[in-house]
Amino acid sequence: MTIEAFSPISTTDHPKSDPIYRQIAQQINQLILNGTLTSGEKLPTHRALADHLSVTVGTVTRAYAEAERQGLVEARIGAGTFVSQANKPNWVYKSSETPSVNGCNFGYNIPPQLDRADMLTQAMQTLSRDPQQLNQLMLYQEPQGITAHRQLVAQWLQQKGIAIDAERMHFTSGGQHAAQLALSAFCHSGDTVLVESVSYPGFLSLAKQQQVMVKSVEMDAEGMIPASLDKACQLYQPRLIYCTPTLQNPTTMTMSEQRRRDILAVCQQHQVLIIEDDVNGLMPTHRPSPLVNLESEQVIHIGGLSKCLAPGLRLGYIQVPTRHQKRLNMALHNHSLMISPLLSALACELIQQGDADRILQQIRHDIAARQRLVAHYLSEFTLAHDRASFHVWLTLPEYWRLSDFVSAAEQAKVTVKSAELFTPPGCTTPPAVRLAISAPVNHQQLEQGLQILCELLRTDPVSDFPL
Repeated sequence: MTIEAFSPISTTDHPKSDPIYRQIAQQINQLILNGTLTSGEKLPTHRALADHLSVTVGTVTRAYAEAERQGLVEARIGAGTFVSQANKPNWVYKSSETPSVNGCNFGYNIPPQLDRADMLTQAMQTLSRDPQQLNQLMLYQEPQGITAHRQLVAQWLQQKGIAIDAERMHFTSGGQHAAQLALSAFCHSGDTVLVESVSYPGFLSLAKQQQVMVKSVEMDAEGMIPASLDKACQLYQPRLIYCTPTLQNPTTMTMSEQRRRDILAVCQQHQVLIIEDDVNGLMPTHRPSPLVNLESEQVIHIGGLSKCLAPGLRLGYIQVPTRHQKRLNMALHNHSLMISPLLSALACELIQQGDADRILQQIRHDIAARQRLVAHYLSEFTLAHDRASFHVWLTLPEYWRLSDFVSAAEQAKVTVKSAELFTPPGCTTPPAVRLAISAPVNHQQLEQGLQILCELLRTDPVSDFPL
C-alpha cells in the first residue's frame, strides 16, 4: 500500500465532535474493509503519515492508538504498526485454563480435544454460499426448530439405532437444557422425582433449583432395580423417574434390554413417565435398544451432540410422548423462544459432510485407548469402567477415607470428583470417586495422572503418614 491511499483530512466535512485522530482511525478501518490494507501489512510511520496529511505527529500517534484499541492494528516494539491478523479479531476467546505441568484434571466429562477447525470452516463456507438461506436462519423460527433440520438429525439418529421421530423431536441447547425443560414442563414445586442411588449432579442441581424433591432408587450392576423402583413409586408417587440406561454417570453401567423392559413395565403400572438421559448413547458401537425404542409413549428421551461431535455447538434434543407435545412446545417457548437455527444448520452440514460420523469414530477410538491405559494402571483396584465411557468409577481401598483421598489427590495436583457430588440428599455416600479420563488434553497427561493416583491408592495414609 502506498501512503497516497490516505485521503486528506477535511475539517468541514465532519462535525467538530469528531476529532482528526478519529477520522484517521476511521480511514484505516475503511482501507481494511475495502482490501487496500491487508492482514499483516505495515502502516506508514507516524512522521510520514503526519507529513502526508498535514497533521502533527501526535495526532497520528493518537490515531494509531485508537485503531489499536479497536483491534484494527497492532504496534510491535522496534518494528512499527501492522494491520491485525484477519483470523485474530479483538473478541477472540482465550482459554484461561492451561494444562497442569505436574498434574491432571479428571474433573469433567468432556470429549477429547480434537482438531475440528477444518470441518467447521468447510461447513460454514458451505452455509455462506447461500445468502438467502443465511438470511432465513437469522429470523425467528418455531420453538421446535426448522423442519428440514429436525428431519436430517432424526434420520442420522435413526441410523445409529435411536427411534427418534422428527415430528416430535425438539432441539435444545444441549442435554442439560433438555433435562431442565423436562422438569419445567412436567413438575411443580414440591413434586417428587426418582433417581438412581448415585446420579448425574447436573440433574440433582436442576431439581433443587426448581424445588423438586429427589428420592433415590437402589441400584445393582445393571442400574435401577425394578422391585426397588416399584416400592419407591408406591411410597412417593413420583411425577417423573430419571435414569441413564447407557453408560450411567458415574457408575458406567449399562442396563440389559430385559432390565429396560422391566423398568418400563413398572412405569406403565404406576403411570409415571421416565426421563431417559441418552447423552452417552452414541458412544458404544453396540448397545441394548433405548427405552424410547421400546415404549415411546412412556419415555421422555433426551440427548445431544456434545459428547459425540462438539460441545461448543450446544445442540441437544428432546422427545416426549405425543400427548405432551403442546406442553413441551410451551416450555421451550417460555425458556428461550427457540434454539439458534444457525447452530442446527451447522450441525446438519457436519452430518451431511460425513464429519459427524468421522468425529464420532475418532472419539470412540481415543476413548478405547484411554480405557486401556486405565486398565493398565488401576486394574489392581476396584474399578467400574467400559471401553466406550468417558469416565470410570473407582471404589477406594478400605484404608482411605473419601474426603482424605480427594484432598490428597488435590495436593498431588490431580483433580477427581467425590461420590458426594453424585449422591442424592439423604442417601449414604459410597467411598468412591469418578475419574473423567476424557478430560486430560492428551494421553501423556492422562498417564501422568494415573501414575500419581496409582501410587496414592497403594499408600496407606495411616501407616505411611503417622500422626
